Amino acid sequence: MTEFLRSHRASLTIPATTPSMRRMESPVVFTCRGQQIVGMLHLPDGRGRFPVALLLHGFTGAKSEIHRMFVKLSRELAAHGVASLRFDFRGSGDSAGEFEELTVRSEIADTLEAIKFLRHHRRIDMRRLALVGLSMGGAVAALVIGREKVKCKSLVLWAPVAEGEGILDELSTPEAVASLAQTGITDFGGNSVGVAFVRQFAEMKPLREVIKADCPVLIVHGERDETVPAEHADMYERALRAAKRVVKKVVVPNSDHTFNHYIWERRAITKTVDWLGETL
Repeated sequence: MTEFLRSHRASLTIPATTPSMRRMESPVVFTCRGQQIVGMLHLPDGRGRFPVALLLHGFTGAKSEIHRMFVKLSRELAAHGVASLRFDFRGSGDSAGEFEELTVRSEIADTLEAIKFLRHHRRIDMRRLALVGLSMGGAVAALVIGREKVKCKSLVLWAPVAEGEGILDELSTPEAVASLAQTGITDFGGNSVGVAFVRQFAEMKPLREVIKADCPVLIVHGERDETVPAEHADMYERALRAAKRVVKKVVVPNSDHTFNHYIWERRAITKTVDWLGETL
């Protein structure tokens, strides 16, 4: 290993971080219902106001997402002139609150506050707003985008949940149901999930809401997704086409739910950056 490092010293040199690079990525804080939400704002280099993508992470995820996928996406977008905000829903990551308090409605409320935060930022052009949601974050994006006061130019859904049935089955086992009935919470991989989330997740109708938006929609889904099967992408596509919306579906060959291979991840990011470049 020492010999390898010596022979590759030049290629392994890490470039110094410049002041402009530091300015491009800034921690931000805003609140929802009195609780702190922590995020990271990425701004492209240059002057003026920038189009912006708001990134919504998945269930049990956080603002960086698995294998820092959202970090990579945000930096790629910044390199192409698009700002982005990725944040932790309350009860997740660095934000306030407990995971057991998290609900579909709380994530919708957090998203609306994030939009409000961006609306007041002097470097953001809110006429060119996009939502990008992964998994449960995709469902939240679909639930938010049809709202009258939310004006979006583009929507990107990565492996989005179209309906609660058949998803998160671990929350409907006899043991989980008994725990929810007795204590109001149950375990999900070390996370305490509250009964309100379970009920709202089962009742949510993202397909009914997403068709209210008139912006173009990109759907990216892994072919071999076992968490949220690729049929959910088909359901979104059918609903949007029936409503005469502009929609494009990309199926990543062999990919799992969160694009856990460099090639799969690159395809999801590249397709998203290209799409936002075209639609924003």
